[in-house]
Amino acid sequence: MINEIKKKIIESKRIAISSHIRPDADCVGSGLALMLMLKQLGKDVSYRNIDIAPFPISAFPSYDSIEHKQIYPDEFDLLLLIEGGSEERCGQKNLDKYFTINIDHHATSSMESNINWIDPEASAVGELVYELGVALEIEFTKEIGFNLYAAISSDTGSFKYSNTTFKSLNIASEIVKRSNISPHDISDLIFNSNPVEKIQLLQKILSTLDLEENGKIAVINFRKDFLSKSALEHFETEDIISIVRSIRGVVVTLFFKEIKKDYYRISVRSKGSFSSSEMAKHFDGGGHDHAAGFFFPGNFSDAKKSVIEFIKKQLK
Repeated sequence: MINEIKKKIIESKRIAISSHIRPDADCVGSGLALMLMLKQLGKDVSYRNIDIAPFPISAFPSYDSIEHKQIYPDEFDLLLLIEGGSEERCGQKNLDKYFTINIDHHATSSMESNINWIDPEASAVGELVYELGVALEIEFTKEIGFNLYAAISSDTGSFKYSNTTFKSLNIASEIVKRSNISPHDISDLIFNSNPVEKIQLLQKILSTLDLEENGKIAVINFRKDFLSKSALEHFETEDIISIVRSIRGVVVTLFFKEIKKDYYRISVRSKGSFSSSEMAKHFDGGGHDHAAGFFFPGNFSDAKKSVIEFIKKQLK
């Protein structure tokens, strides 16, 4: 698979990259690293996303190179999709006009591209991009190393989530060795650089905490009016749900985020044998065993009732 992708990259001159809507550190870090790799090979590269990434992702090296617009109708020999293998997932239209390669580590990833490199065993898509970089024999500069390490570190929760493996630790070590980056500096940016407005927002969200089923299910709720007096326009929510997930005895954590009136995005985090991805599939979503998500049309009370009833059946 890597050799097939390598061949296509080498024979292509103009290449576009895009990653999924509501971008996180893994897809952006991986996309930026891949962009820098391809430029190193002399390719004409455009990295285009639909959504703006929140801070601190927006502080990653070369983030300013990302254009926030559609790829079509511009001409490209190749389109590389980072965790965004469908029009719904990446927000880009007319993907069928291009030769596309989907690089992803989600088992629920779309298989609509011309080449689909899906590895659910990888902790982050950053692992796959690193392996591709090795195959392309690129020089792992500090900028490339920073973005790849940030991608893997973020998706493994600084190497403390259940998806952390020998391979992810080994690749992270190789990235540090090859690019001479500082893991501390990267972790400090990702995990220890919150603006005061985000802490105030976190306080509001945590005040909605509700425990169900003898403390096995934790629910938090973000309402749009929480931002009415905040300077925040975009914010990363991973650390918020992680705080609630850390409560002793909690098996499943649900984070209801109001997108618009009577329409919610629900993030799911779980522990042990409870599969977040199987639950998300039931509601037409997807993800990993312990981290997944889906959308729910309806008011908060109906959404909460429906989702919790499903979880109770699964727990029994």
